[in-house]
Amino acid sequence: MSEGGTMSKLKPKIVLSRLDGAEWTRKGLRPFLEYRDLGLAEATEGRVGGTIGRAIKKFEPGGGAKRHYHNTGFHLIFVMRGWFRTEFEGLGEVVVRQGDCIAYQGEIPQEHIEYSDDFEVMQIASPADYGTENIES
Repeated sequence: MSEGGTMSKLKPKIVLSRLDGAEWTRKGLRPFLEYRDLGLAEATEGRVGGTIGRAIKKFEPGGGAKRHYHNTGFHLIFVMRGWFRTEFEGLGEVVVRQGDCIAYQGEIPQEHIEYSDDFEVMQIASPADYGTENIES
């Protein structure tokens, strides 16, 4: 029951995502990352999605993610290992290191410029299924 004595209208669902035996896939616009799905979309019927992304190749100049935005209501980026240099409209260019977090809502133009060899990031977004639009310079 929630506060006030009313029950949630969401039907109970639980998902366990284990690192051991996890499937890592290459997808999307980031050929320098591979991803592990955390099962959030399954647990929330698509309301929220979550992945772990990790670097699979050494950074090469020009090898980051060009300017783009995501069609998402909410996006959280938490650096688990290493670092990345990025630029977000409204934030400017920053180096985001292990333990740092960026959270935003709406379609904010961004560019991911450089990353460490050991870069690993957790991303949580709502909705789980969202698009990415490149911005021509």
